[in-house]
Amino acid sequence: MPGPVEIDPRIQAQFQLQPLSHRGSEFTCRFEGVRATLSEMTGAPHVALFTGSGTLANDAVASCLEGPGLVLINGEFGARIAQQAKRWSLPVKTLEWSWGDAWDFAQIKEALAGVGWVWAVHLETSTGMLNDIERLAGLAKAEGVRVCLDCISSLGAAPVNLDGVWLASGVSGKALGSYAGIGMVFASEVPQLSRPVPKYLDVAEAISTEGPCFTFSSPLLLALEEALRTQRDYTSLGGLVRGKLRERGIQPMVDGPLAAPIVTTFVPPSEDFPETCLKLGYRIGGESGYLAKRGFVQIATMGAVKDHHIEELFERLAVA
Repeated sequence: MPGPVEIDPRIQAQFQLQPLSHRGSEFTCRFEGVRATLSEMTGAPHVALFTGSGTLANDAVASCLEGPGLVLINGEFGARIAQQAKRWSLPVKTLEWSWGDAWDFAQIKEALAGVGWVWAVHLETSTGMLNDIERLAGLAKAEGVRVCLDCISSLGAAPVNLDGVWLASGVSGKALGSYAGIGMVFASEVPQLSRPVPKYLDVAEAISTEGPCFTFSSPLLLALEEALRTQRDYTSLGGLVRGKLRERGIQPMVDGPLAAPIVTTFVPPSEDFPETCLKLGYRIGGESGYLAKRGFVQIATMGAVKDHHIEELFERLAVA
């Protein structure tokens, strides 16, 4: 599943420890340690942590945006951040491609004229595409446009270099392999706004405060701390899934160098394919409305998923 992901027993053990006071010195030390690790991992000078989902983290990013902007859409989550930008009454235009199509940089260059920021999804979870953020950052810099990124699924799945990125979002679940519930905002600078924002979404305050601004779940923090100690290499897993699908005559929506290592979207060979997998002991993605209405399913390889799990699934499918 693309969420909740498979949780390593060591991470589960940290989640089950006696809760710590979020105002205590031990918690503050560990909270700041997690922020420092995330900063080192991404190259972002500042990290704000919030209790909430990736959608909340993206709302916090949107709260920092002012003036006209551009949102790139080639899947469900690009469309969602465009909706979130509009909910903040931001003057935003969108550039949209079909699901599974790569960005057209000639179109992007033209659309950057007259905007102050561009917001895009790094790893588009709905399609399994890893968008080319390095090229986007280079183009935006040349045009004098700030870059914002949704790195909710890419953080921990692929190298995330936020050098030259103004704001980016992440989460504790997904490829980091921990429990959902901590939203993250990475920033190249402390945002300075000309308008007030809701206190809970104040990125500047969350960056500047030692420890959390408000009540924060210690089980979630300690589980994330352990997850960040866990070294994972997802590189082979996505390729293994796509290869096994092709052997069965099923074409992944995204293949080749832009294919994500942690989620593969495809049209199932039969309507009951998810139920067949479930009877074999494997729950795969497909229940989300944006997938169901298009007839797509997904095999995700985030968290504590190993090669042998994928091998076993397809071995069982072969004799089902």
